[in-house]
Amino acid sequence: MKKVLSLLTALVLGLGIQANATVLFTSNFDGFGDGVTEVNGGSITLRAYGLPTEYGFIRNDGTGGKALNIYGGQAHNGANTGAIAGLASELTAGNGLLRMTGRYRTTAAHDSTPWGQSAKIQYQNPFEYYAYNELVIAAATDWQNFTLDLNLAGLAAGHLNTIQANFYIGGNAPGQFQVDNLTIQTIPEPSSATLMGLGVAGLLAFRLRRKV
Repeated sequence: MKKVLSLLTALVLGLGIQANATVLFTSNFDGFGDGVTEVNGGSITLRAYGLPTEYGFIRNDGTGGKALNIYGGQAHNGANTGAIAGLASELTAGNGLLRMTGRYRTTAAHDSTPWGQSAKIQYQNPFEYYAYNELVIAAATDWQNFTLDLNLAGLAAGHLNTIQANFYIGGNAPGQFQVDNLTIQTIPEPSSATLMGLGVAGLLAFRLRRKV
């Protein structure tokens, strides 16, 4: 009986957290040629910004694949998704967490100038240019996995149609940072999903006990 209840609980919790996830963008960038400045990876598109001779975009990642490469040397270079559509509907459907995962690393300039950039991965308001949440990029020559979450339920309703994912480098110094294996998705907010899962598991346990 205990084993059955444990399995039911684990199953319900797993389904509660992941069943309604909606993948908005996913790409390892390997299917694109060098220099591509617009990448469609689902229902949203990454677009480069900055000076065309400076920002780069899809390039070799140094390990035989491709990655998003953002070069410094100008005040504002990067790539963003533009405002992500449909987040209000996702929140209504129970997907209260916007999650971005992937990996990043930094490289020095071609003349070996040490990394000295200001670089960030952000959920940004594209109209007022402030971040809802962000990850500041530190020097990292090896690939670093990252997860950046945004609680949609904690935002005012008017902000749900202003959120964009932004990958930024600035500071007028040489160097670059790379992003790879990128996924942006909405998932149920963990605490709500967990409570729902526990409630269903408890109901199942109660019914099983009555039958015994």
